[in-house]
Amino acid sequence: MTASTTTGPVSLPTRVTPTPRRLAVAWQHPDSRSIQPVGLLSTSGNRYDFTYVQNARELAGFIPFIGFPELDRMYSSSRLFPLFSQRVMDPRRPDYAPFVRMLDLSPEATPWEQLTRSEGRRSGDTIVLFPEPVIEGDGVSSCSFFVHGIRHMMKVRPELESQLDGLTRGAGLALVDEPGNPANPKALLTTTADRRHPLGWVPDVLLDFVHAVRDSGSYELVVRQVNNSDVPIHQRLLVRLAGRTPAGFITFEGARWRPLARF
Repeated sequence: MTASTTTGPVSLPTRVTPTPRRLAVAWQHPDSRSIQPVGLLSTSGNRYDFTYVQNARELAGFIPFIGFPELDRMYSSSRLFPLFSQRVMDPRRPDYAPFVRMLDLSPEATPWEQLTRSEGRRSGDTIVLFPEPVIEGDGVSSCSFFVHGIRHMMKVRPELESQLDGLTRGAGLALVDEPGNPANPKALLTTTADRRHPLGWVPDVLLDFVHAVRDSGSYELVVRQVNNSDVPIHQRLLVRLAGRTPAGFITFEGARWRPLARF
């Protein structure tokens, strides 16, 4: 492991972070378990749009989602599409309060806010959602995400369970390069602040953004929520990254993100 370098606590203007208006829709390969982007879901408040991206055409084994059969079509609706609305919890359910608390959301959270935070996973399927990181006009950037790979990490580091229990809200964390990672040489480990204890990985879909923030200088990575072992293991540790991106940086950009819809 090669440790990253920070320049001290990041100093950002105090402001309310807006809710992302675009989500990356990713597909998890049933065998390799790799998670790759296949589409973009966006909202303007009273309209929802979904389009596949170039990566969907290139992934071996990927089959278009139910309700979205054509790769090169833009899908629009005044309501959240059923494929995604079924990933939202009804506030009338008795387990709704602990659910939004696990996501560090208020009880008044909208369905869209639930999706931006929860990853939208359902037992038995292969869809994972990621919020587009927020980049404001002056380059101030932020993103919250669940640390990935905790199940795998626990197999090689059984002590991780007690280390997670020892984390507190607001505790600082660090990012460590892992160029020897066989799945992705750009992989970044999330570790304790002293870099001695790996906790899991930054989701691959967010790596370009996280590298851009980390490489731009000072950043802050902190614990946002630690959930106990009765929640799904992929939702154990929610973190928040804040910093700045270089001028001109665009999220979800590049050949694999090119929308396939014919306008």
